[in-house]
Amino acid sequence: MNALVQRPDRLDTTAQPAKPAGGCIATGSTARPDRTAVMANLLAHPAFSDARKAIIANLTQLFRGDYLLSRLLLEEGRYLTIQTLLHLAAGQQAEERETWLTLGRLQARLAGSELASRNRIEALVAILERYSFLERRKAEEDLRVTLLLPTPRLWGCDAVLAEAMVQPLALFRDIHQPGPALCSLLTRTRVGGSAFVAPPDTGPGFDPQVPAWSNRDLATAGAGHRAWHRALSPHIDTYFALRAAHPQIQGLAARDGGYLTFLLLLGEVEQTGCARLCLPFETLSSHTGVSRTHARLLMEQAEASGFIKLHAKGGRDVEVLPALHQAADAWFADLMAFVLTLD
Repeated sequence: MNALVQRPDRLDTTAQPAKPAGGCIATGSTARPDRTAVMANLLAHPAFSDARKAIIANLTQLFRGDYLLSRLLLEEGRYLTIQTLLHLAAGQQAEERETWLTLGRLQARLAGSELASRNRIEALVAILERYSFLERRKAEEDLRVTLLLPTPRLWGCDAVLAEAMVQPLALFRDIHQPGPALCSLLTRTRVGGSAFVAPPDTGPGFDPQVPAWSNRDLATAGAGHRAWHRALSPHIDTYFALRAAHPQIQGLAARDGGYLTFLLLLGEVEQTGCARLCLPFETLSSHTGVSRTHARLLMEQAEASGFIKLHAKGGRDVEVLPALHQAADAWFADLMAFVLTLD
């Protein structure tokens, strides 16, 4: 049996979710509410604001100043390609040749995607291999076939990303029970409270905002994270459609530094409590790893989307408009509802 192709582990159902409060879904209920109903409940929940703030803070702390990770895991086309790659890797079985993860199978799975053309997928695979996120090895059963093997580094980075977004959902246990895969991920979370993973080097002179191509190995992903991807795999097309249903946010996320700019704007408002910000293009450039010109274009795109109003040159007077908060609330509530309604 090929050692590179793993059998799916059994879902971890040993962790029991917290007992829901009165008026919530009963423990023995098999019915799962639709995503629209759960989304409405989340938006009305008193903890929604705290959960959204925690997700924004987690993602900002993880990606700000880390050019490699932010470009790989936040830019929309690369993110969708990597997620598809991990879903396919988690579900492959040695006895079933059609499940083997090859470049051709990855390209076929994403065929027709505007964000991930065949050539772009091939280029991304080469980048992942260059930075030790992916390996290529011959299949032992057929040496003519080259398999793609995500390394522990890629699994670990994705585990931290997933936990940054999923851990705050524990605040909603009183209105919705998570499914077994989500329970497994929540019990394994390495994100505690509002704090996130500490930088690998915090000694004298360390500046966490100094941009650098990342050499961080953030975490070790266990079988629970692969189980999470196997649970998500049947719903991957729905997940991609969900993301496409927020075109203004995706318009930013499709560009390098765009999604991080979106997060930084929201985070600055949360920290200052003021809708008027000073976010110079030079500062945005250093946080996102794009040129100052590109940072200016991102802010102009955000303005064209109705998210902000630029009152001075260079980003020194930025007004965050209500449309940004409305779009962010709908976006995060939709993502939360999708995760919570997974079986």
